[in-house]
Amino acid sequence: MNLRGKYRRALIYFLIVIFFSSLGCGYKPNYLKKSGRTGVSERWLVKKIDEEKLSADEKAIWERYGPPQYIRFFRQLSPQREKVYEWIYTEPLNLFTFVEGKEVPYVVVDDDPSPFNEEQRQKIFWGSVIAGTVVGAGLIYLYAVANK
Repeated sequence: MNLRGKYRRALIYFLIVIFFSSLGCGYKPNYLKKSGRTGVSERWLVKKIDEEKLSADEKAIWERYGPPQYIRFFRQLSPQREKVYEWIYTEPLNLFTFVEGKEVPYVVVDDDPSPFNEEQRQKIFWGSVIAGTVVGAGLIYLYAVANK
């Protein structure tokens, strides 16, 4: 295989990885069929909701108040970092918070949407630094020492 073919194959693999990694990066709830954008991050203007995908608690609020005007995403400030969705009704102002589909009266949230807590982020960071160093040293050895 020539050098051009190797570059083409590497580019295709890179594009495939980028495509599949972007599929799992959304935090929009699966029951939100149609939504609009807002100026606030991780908040959606509700246009259409699939009622069949709502949990029992969400369905009870849906039947009582109708569809919310907005849905906002947070992470619970805990080591597990559960998904928290807040339903926002503006007329009159009502807020309902759901942790993993269960309504909760009060929850401490973090607006950082990352599913990793601080300890996990540190492990990922230092693991990446070590892996990058090992790969870099291996490439230097390969091109500087092994090719002679």
